[in-house]
Amino acid sequence: MTLPEFYSREERKQAMQQSKRRKTNIILNTLIVIVIALICIVAYSIFFAGNDNAKPAPKEKKAAVTKTASSGHETTSSHTSKKTAGKDNKKSTRKVEKSNESNVKEVITDSSWKPVGTGQTGGHVYSASSTSLDWKEKLKALSYATGIPEDNMTVWFLEHGATTDEAIGTVSAKNSDTTYRVYLTWVDGKGWKPTKMYELIENDKK
Repeated sequence: MTLPEFYSREERKQAMQQSKRRKTNIILNTLIVIVIALICIVAYSIFFAGNDNAKPAPKEKKAAVTKTASSGHETTSSHTSKKTAGKDNKKSTRKVEKSNESNVKEVITDSSWKPVGTGQTGGHVYSASSTSLDWKEKLKALSYATGIPEDNMTVWFLEHGATTDEAIGTVSAKNSDTTYRVYLTWVDGKGWKPTKMYELIENDKK
């Protein structure tokens, strides 16, 4: 900066000092702006870039949840398979065959059938009385073989077979056209046991 000649030495000195201060202020202001800009850049990197890096975490959590859910599904599937296998094993004792006999749709047997128990003592005495213990135990065996509850079962006919240690009952569920003929055998001390069952085409005891 060149000052006119008419300025005194003192005035020139003050003017130069002011010019120097102005330049210093400009430099300081420029540095402040640069520092602020750097602070903004660092802050952006910390907050925004940091959040971007943290975003995959929910995916990992989701993956873990999915894996856990999958594991639970496998456990459930395994449990279901075991349960189904158990049912299949139970059903495997039941045998259903077509029949050539007239009025017989299917012949059903089940190797798991057992005597239903008895309250009779002193030997078995066959009874055709609907109030007798022997009759009630025959109804219990008929219900056991067919799966029809006694209070929902209609007994169309109940008679002894070739001997009084054999019985034949024709039954159906109330309000059902499906009729069964069940063959029972007496087991001493254990009660009546189903031996075979026919599903009839028509109820021939109506």
